[in-house]
Amino acid sequence: MTEKTPHPHQDQVILGVIHGLLAFFLLAIMSVCSKLLSETHHVAEVVFYRNIIAFIPLAIYIAATRKTHILKTAKPLMMFGRVIVGTIGLLLTFAAWQYLPLSDATVIFFTATLLAPALSFFFLKEHVGIYRWAAILIGFFGVILMAAPSGETKIIGIMIAFAAAFMHAWIHLFLRILKTESPLTVTFYFFLGGFLIPGLFLPFIARMPQPDEWLLFLGLGISGGVAQYYLTSAFQKGPIAIIAPLNYTGLIWATGFDILIWNYVPGWPVFLGGAIIISSNLFIIYREQKLKSSSRIEQASQNKKEETS
Repeated sequence: MTEKTPHPHQDQVILGVIHGLLAFFLLAIMSVCSKLLSETHHVAEVVFYRNIIAFIPLAIYIAATRKTHILKTAKPLMMFGRVIVGTIGLLLTFAAWQYLPLSDATVIFFTATLLAPALSFFFLKEHVGIYRWAAILIGFFGVILMAAPSGETKIIGIMIAFAAAFMHAWIHLFLRILKTESPLTVTFYFFLGGFLIPGLFLPFIARMPQPDEWLLFLGLGISGGVAQYYLTSAFQKGPIAIIAPLNYTGLIWATGFDILIWNYVPGWPVFLGGAIIISSNLFIIYREQKLKSSSRIEQASQNKKEETS
């Protein structure tokens, strides 16, 4: 019996955008549940419940349908790296929401889109021109502007949020490297590692959830689990430059939840800094699309010359 040759990966940009928008809305729901639960539970415990609640139905689905091929991966080392980076990133993200308003933390998380091209330059050897480097530096000026530390707690929160953004940028790279893997495979192993790793610390930090907290835990797990699948799918179906900036929609949801639940209205530095960061990212997208267009035109011209020669 001959082995089937795997089909080459093809981007589905429109579907990727739809999945990305759904993912970032669900992540906003998850952020609300996490922030409320972190008032009485350690963030590692919240991460544990988030992942195990999402893992159980996925594991049941795989067992019931006997789709054990989902457990196979052609890139085990990259999958392991995604699990470690993703779990650390989730811990830092939940910790940032504990210290900061959702909208403030969300704007800082936007720097992940600035960091991703820089990381791709150093680790994937991708070309990043002077214009994109300038946009990255201007974007970080926006971070400094919106941060405006006003107390020890906020400084700690800003540092944690920026560390989380750094891990988010790494996740973007890992997801693109794993784009030939099934989204269910990537999601399954992330959930598995995402509750096993923090689960090691539960004997020292866990406390029994109260009856009125179970709904929040369920919301945390379901929204986070579905968002993880759609986020993985989005980055596999579309380029980083198109999918990653969709998280800007998260600022709308975060601001609305801050106002409705915590009566917090972000100050002008948050919106001005956010506008600078978003503008920098949009310029990076513009430059990447322009370079790709020029490359396609040049390639088409070269092919035409070869045909006529």
